[in-house]
Amino acid sequence: MKFNKILFVAFLLTISVNCFSQISVTSYSIYSLGISTSQNKTISGELKTFANRSVDDLLFEVDVFYNFKPSDFHRFSVGVGLNSELFAGSDPINAFTIPVQLEIYPLQDFKRFSVLFELTPQFIIEDDVNVRSLWGLRYTFGN
Repeated sequence: MKFNKILFVAFLLTISVNCFSQISVTSYSIYSLGISTSQNKTISGELKTFANRSVDDLLFEVDVFYNFKPSDFHRFSVGVGLNSELFAGSDPINAFTIPVQLEIYPLQDFKRFSVLFELTPQFIIEDDVNVRSLWGLRYTFGN
């Protein structure tokens, strides 16, 4: 009987809550994949994985971006992030990042597809500063 009440409440919540989301997928260069929230909002987030490695060296990065007002042909974003090796035996935090992105819309009638360039200073813990350069293709789902 208690299970039926929980199921009924869960059913009411699913029919009464509207949720809208816009997610995009980016393939960076040849070794990284990113999933991000809507860039149409002022603040967005992105989760990247650098997957061309062994499982022990797999890198993940979480970034939060400030998106400047887009033009008809491009969008500019600046963010902060944390690069991590989750499966490493020692300290999982690898670096602090400041990604700078330029997103270009090559097809004006189809803005779901874009070309992305990223330049990121990485402040590596227990090491020096590194500058990472990525380019990629982004497809945005939703409106």
